[in-house]
Amino acid sequence: MKETILNKIRDQFKQRNIIIVNRDDSAVAGSLEPFNSLEIQAWIKECDRSQQEIWELNKECQAFIQEEFIVFLIGDENYSKNQALDYFKFHKEWLQLFVQYGKYESTNKSLDLLMKVAHTIASHMHEEHILDIIIEAVVEAINEADTGFLFLYDEKIEKLLIESAVGFREQSYRKTRLEIGEGVSGRVFQEERSVMIHGAKRIEAAMADMTKENYKHYINSTFHRNFPDSMISVPLRVHYKTIGVLTIDSFKQGARFKHEDLALLEALADHVAVVITHAQLYKQEKEQREELQKTHLALRKEHETMQRTTDFHHRLTNIAAGGGGTMAIVDTLRKMVRAPFAIYDSLLKPYFIESGAEDKKLPEKFLTHTRVKKVMRTKKWQQIQLDNKERLVVIPIVGAESLLGFLCYWSDSIKYLEADIVLFEYGATVLALEWTKEEAIKEARDRIKGEFVEDVLAGKSNPTIENQAHNLGLNPNDYYAVLLCKIDQSAPAINQMPENVRRYKEEWRKRIEYLLGQQKISGIVIVTNTYVFALMSFPEKDQNHKARSRVKQLVSRMEEENTHVLMGIGRVHKNLHHLNKSFADAEKCIQLLESHPEKKVMSFVEVGVYRFFLQHSTEELELYLTDILGPLLRYDLEKNRDFMKTLLYYVKFDKELNLLTKKLNIHSNTLYYRISRIQEILDIHFDQPEEWFNIQLACQVYEYLNKLKEGK
Repeated sequence: MKETILNKIRDQFKQRNIIIVNRDDSAVAGSLEPFNSLEIQAWIKECDRSQQEIWELNKECQAFIQEEFIVFLIGDENYSKNQALDYFKFHKEWLQLFVQYGKYESTNKSLDLLMKVAHTIASHMHEEHILDIIIEAVVEAINEADTGFLFLYDEKIEKLLIESAVGFREQSYRKTRLEIGEGVSGRVFQEERSVMIHGAKRIEAAMADMTKENYKHYINSTFHRNFPDSMISVPLRVHYKTIGVLTIDSFKQGARFKHEDLALLEALADHVAVVITHAQLYKQEKEQREELQKTHLALRKEHETMQRTTDFHHRLTNIAAGGGGTMAIVDTLRKMVRAPFAIYDSLLKPYFIESGAEDKKLPEKFLTHTRVKKVMRTKKWQQIQLDNKERLVVIPIVGAESLLGFLCYWSDSIKYLEADIVLFEYGATVLALEWTKEEAIKEARDRIKGEFVEDVLAGKSNPTIENQAHNLGLNPNDYYAVLLCKIDQSAPAINQMPENVRRYKEEWRKRIEYLLGQQKISGIVIVTNTYVFALMSFPEKDQNHKARSRVKQLVSRMEEENTHVLMGIGRVHKNLHHLNKSFADAEKCIQLLESHPEKKVMSFVEVGVYRFFLQHSTEELELYLTDILGPLLRYDLEKNRDFMKTLLYYVKFDKELNLLTKKLNIHSNTLYYRISRIQEILDIHFDQPEEWFNIQLACQVYEYLNKLKEGK
């Protein structure tokens, strides 16, 4: 039926070359063949005068043609306005029917568009970028629109913020903070009333009350022109509350939004407000749900950590209570934690290195590292970021009065780092307690051994001494010898701090125990103020010669050590009560070693010519020196000469005059004179073997006594 009526209208209008179209070239224009909107637009551009006539004709026909329709007179036939009016009046009913159909088509189009946009927005309601989707869909739906803003009210700062936009620079519009009532959008929010403005100048005037900052941000956000040719701004309301503003613009030249556009945008605004509110509620609910999940996971993690820590605590407590020792603690740590770790003493001597940490390295100059110094100062753990994105965590092992060492572990996971650190901290605490206990036990044992040795060396002999010997695994009737080790503190490699010297002695106590164990020699090793003292025991059944043979093997083994320790071994004596004799022998060996830095180990049995020094007192040696070299020493003192030095080198180089002249940097004639003069002063001849032997021995005594004096 509609098609029949329209065909008749089309035929009637076609005969008169008249066409009626919507201002925005609606579907009415497209349905009237053979004329389409593109042909009409081209015709308007070519005929400015005719366009004016069309507007005037449309104005006179308002009684039966709505304002949004335009009458076009096309073709070759000339029309007068009166003829056109007569024609339209005669066909008034048909024209009204045509207009109603046009409105019906326009309404259907708006409804279809509204449903399409609403569906698009609703289907993306729960997406993260829903606001971007909304503004893009709205701008696309309105034919003339090419840009737009979506404002939402922020209750915290009480201002309108641009949450999304199309066709503007984001870095600029994001800075906008509109007060309520400021600019077009601010007034729409305040008055809760839609606004449609045409013309760039009118729009510019409407925005003139914006703050300087907001105005600048708007101008900086536009791409081509500062102000559009047409704009619509509608409030976003839900449950009688305005939550924001939707503003669209058209920067197209001569653009003009229609009332249908405004109606469509208002209808969309209601739907958009609901979607935004639901999206915000969904987002809030989602965030709360995620927060609850995080809380649940955190509580679960905390519960697991507590269970793990409690289990670890029970294990270590049982180990400590049962006397399991430090290695049992370390083994429990190794089973309970995920990260590779190592344990060091306070001077970084490794105590334990877990298999996964064998290839790990501590940072250079570890003890002077800023974080490590803080660990030592605060007694709290610190972490160090390594070059390979791995973290090194340093946990102090703290004793009652000092730092005992470091527990270090490497981690590349924050998750494991947080989970393991509690266990490592507790492990370090239990280790410190165990180390302190073991140290106290060792000190008690060493004190008992030390008191026993002091009593034996003092010559005490009573049943108590014998009982103590048996308790220490010693038979008083066995053979005994003393080994003394003295730290060469003059060596540059030895740190002179008292605690470091003590630690060095303790290391050598362990080293001597190891060497004695290698040679299967029984005994006890203690640390005194001066020495590392070893009491060596040899079974009575092995006899003296076997004991001496095993001491000789020990000396050979000790000579292989590259060390800064002087080691002297006394003779083997029968019975524990003669131990002081072997101690005196060992001390003499140490004294002799101090005067001969080229040697580090000396046994009293094998000292050779040095035995002469060891078997005579210092007074006896000085008398011997005076008898042989006294005249020369007095001559040097009285004449301020240095003949004694020449004699010492003469003996040292075994009369090799060429070597001697180079060493003393003197002429050979000068040397001959000195040698001759020394023989005259001493009243001897170096060619005589017996006299030459006495001179050689006296020179060694001279150097030995000087070394003793320097040592004091």
